[in-house]
Amino acid sequence: MIRALNNSPQKKIYKKLLSLTSEKDTITLENLREESKITNESIQNTISSLNSTGLISLNGNIITLDQDQRLKLAIKLVEVGGDLRDISDNLDWLEFEEFSARVFQENGFNVMKRFRFQAEGRRWEIDVLASSYPYIICAECKHWTSGMGNSAARSIIETHLEKVKVLSDHIDEFVKRIKVHRWKSGIVIPMALTLSPTRMKIYRRVPSVSVHALPSFLNEFSGYLERIVHFSIEIPEYKPRPRQTKLR
Repeated sequence: MIRALNNSPQKKIYKKLLSLTSEKDTITLENLREESKITNESIQNTISSLNSTGLISLNGNIITLDQDQRLKLAIKLVEVGGDLRDISDNLDWLEFEEFSARVFQENGFNVMKRFRFQAEGRRWEIDVLASSYPYIICAECKHWTSGMGNSAARSIIETHLEKVKVLSDHIDEFVKRIKVHRWKSGIVIPMALTLSPTRMKIYRRVPSVSVHALPSFLNEFSGYLERIVHFSIEIPEYKPRPRQTKLR
């Protein structure tokens, strides 16, 4: 169960640790104390707890967070009621992609990152591919803040829409890799996933969703599926290849 800490010292320390390590992986206890305006006792207790659980590394008065620790801290902050917009603003592109994948996982989806496939004489890549029967969501992760209103962003969506259509047309070649080979049918949905809310929410019926709005989108999109582009697929019965007997 998620337990919100509201504006508790612990929550403020989590937020400050995430923001202070967004550009460098090491800070001092003094730096954290000055920036957070939290009492020394609260900082010591929280830092000790984080260090004992491996969410940070503490050496004397030096605090270090590697990428995996930052992601775990971000998830921890979500669990105690942290604002997803604030959290995502402090993640770089690779962290954002990983964080997005974990949001899908927290909502019951199986996830593949940087899913590469070859079809129609070309190589394609989908940033995050998330599946939960009957849906296969193909997310293009982008850092833009103005949405899909400029030509470059729209071009990216055009390409993403094309690659998702190609994947849908050749889905029988990849169902085992995607781990949907036991399904009989499915619905493939392209989307753009952004760090922060954008002005333009949809282009060519492809939705643009900020990562902080992703949980609500995942809970609601099936109710307005007719408004967004999607591809219905039939999945052939899976027949495992017979094992070849090796001659001795």
